[in-house]
Amino acid sequence: MGKIFSLFLTAGIIALGVYFSGLFTGKSVPQNLSGLEIPHIRSNDVIIPHSAYTLSYNEEHEQANWVAYELTREELADNFSRNKMRFKPDPDVPTGSAEDDDYRNSGYDRGHLAPAGDMNFSEQALRESFYFSNISPQQKRFNSGIWKKLEDLVRDWAQTYGSVFIVTGPVLEKNLTYIGRNRVSVPRYFYKAVLINNGKQPPGAVAFVIENISSKAPLRNYMITIDSLESLISLDLFPKLDDSVENRIESKISLNYW
Repeated sequence: MGKIFSLFLTAGIIALGVYFSGLFTGKSVPQNLSGLEIPHIRSNDVIIPHSAYTLSYNEEHEQANWVAYELTREELADNFSRNKMRFKPDPDVPTGSAEDDDYRNSGYDRGHLAPAGDMNFSEQALRESFYFSNISPQQKRFNSGIWKKLEDLVRDWAQTYGSVFIVTGPVLEKNLTYIGRNRVSVPRYFYKAVLINNGKQPPGAVAFVIENISSKAPLRNYMITIDSLESLISLDLFPKLDDSVENRIESKISLNYW
């Protein structure tokens, strides 16, 4: 708690080719991923690529460390009905992911990390967004409230600027409470990092860390620098950025895009 609190107060890969062969499951890297949105991959990371997003799976907490993807203006579509979609274990997680029974009667929503609304340009991508590897336990009013508000804002940015790069996930700490037979950790905080690097506007980035509770506060209250978020979760989020660009934009909040 102290580390997170202090970050709010101050708020204001190794080559992919080497690691992918050993760390990715048998599937290929999604074609629509440039690699710019992929965080630094550590030697013990379990990386699962799907058709429109990639994730790092945390077996101890039975959810993703992070989910990364690019969202373009062309992908902002509402092509398929979600009524037929069902939450399912992720068949590509080698140790097995969480299951529906873990969440049933738990009092927590099955909260998307990569939201279904960002994946509705493809039936396969939409279906994969309902894998439990892309789900974390979220308080109902958090999931339907401020978290949804942030998802809507990111889609607005994708519409305005043509594309955004997103890394999102739970803040996974020690001694979290858990739900279900598979002991799915209940995060106290969630984060989302957004990079705008479309070659037209000057590059910019911003991060949000939001407590897993109901909130009516403005999203501005939860903005922190990318550097602050990286310190919190011990992860280099955008390692493929040119160093000069990375150092410049990750140390400050880019308000130009607000």
